[in-house]
Amino acid sequence: MSGLAQQRELTRTTPEETRARIFAAAREVYSLKGPQSTTTREIAERAGVNEATLFRHFGNKTALLDAMKEHYCTLKVAAMQAVRERLSGRLEDDLRAIARVAIESLLESRDLIRVSLLEDASDPTAASPPWRMPIAARGMLQDFMAERVARGELQGDPGVLARFFMGMFFAYVIGQRVWTNPTALEIEKAPDVFVDMFLNGVRKK
Repeated sequence: MSGLAQQRELTRTTPEETRARIFAAAREVYSLKGPQSTTTREIAERAGVNEATLFRHFGNKTALLDAMKEHYCTLKVAAMQAVRERLSGRLEDDLRAIARVAIESLLESRDLIRVSLLEDASDPTAASPPWRMPIAARGMLQDFMAERVARGELQGDPGVLARFFMGMFFAYVIGQRVWTNPTALEIEKAPDVFVDMFLNGVRKK
């Protein structure tokens, strides 16, 4: 897109819309190429803006990618908080509701998580905002588990229970490509299956 066409396009959108386009383009390039091969030029081209616009808004590529990851992470954390506020008080129903939003959030963030895992392996000190989503989810879930342990509905350490519960969904979503097979567990059935396993165990009575 020429500089003139880019400027005309910008005049037809609000700053918020432009920022959203930039984030969407950055996520697409980042997910395909990783942080090292991602360039601001390609992000700008995909977003339909001048490269100078990216630097004016974010300063540099690292800051842009961090802002993009934080943007999408914040949306998922807000979704989880909303579910937490709508829980019914019935243990099994609430666990199923939490399971559904956990799977949905992980599925929608799988591209960012996958690249962040690779990034973390090559540079453990790298900032990885996508990890804030599972950390925040675990914190909220740990509080939930603590309440249910206090009521006598569950037993065990709330932190361990939260890690185990979330770990099932993380492994299920991130491992889908590795463990794909004709009898794979359908996404729609996963919350019910995992909640039943969590509450009842898998050992034959």
